Amino acid sequence: MNRRSFFFSWAKAGAAALWTAGIAGTAAAVKFFQPMVSYEPPLSFKAGVPEDFPVGTPTLLPEENTFIVRDRERGFRACSAVCTHLGCTVRWSSGDQRFYCPCHGSVYDAEGKVIDGPAPRPLDWYEVTMAKDGQLQVDKHRVVPRDKRLIVES
Repeated sequence: MNRRSFFFSWAKAGAAALWTAGIAGTAAAVKFFQPMVSYEPPLSFKAGVPEDFPVGTPTLLPEENTFIVRDRERGFRACSAVCTHLGCTVRWSSGDQRFYCPCHGSVYDAEGKVIDGPAPRPLDWYEVTMAKDGQLQVDKHRVVPRDKRLIVES
């Protein structure tokens, strides 16, 4: 082996080492900036058994910012408790059957439609299904029309 081929073989090995180190360093940097733990609450949750919810009065689940609504036909629906204006938590008023936003005065009817205030759109309604253990399962990934209900047979 002459000097020239010896030098080029070492140069190739060095270039390969630099290339490998660059790829590994880039992969490590990308992994470093990705969060290892998600602090977001899950968007699908179990709300409880059907008997936990009274007929006609929305029940607020504060940890989930969701109301569970049970109507007379024994249908269950899940409504977002987050105002569509700036994200405040709305309250239910049994007296006049409306949702009120305490922050900027938006008012929603029992179906979540905007009656008054700066809210740009109605409240969201989420899909409700029955889990295998008999609890209501709410999926906040799936926004459904406000007339969609889960009917539970007793």
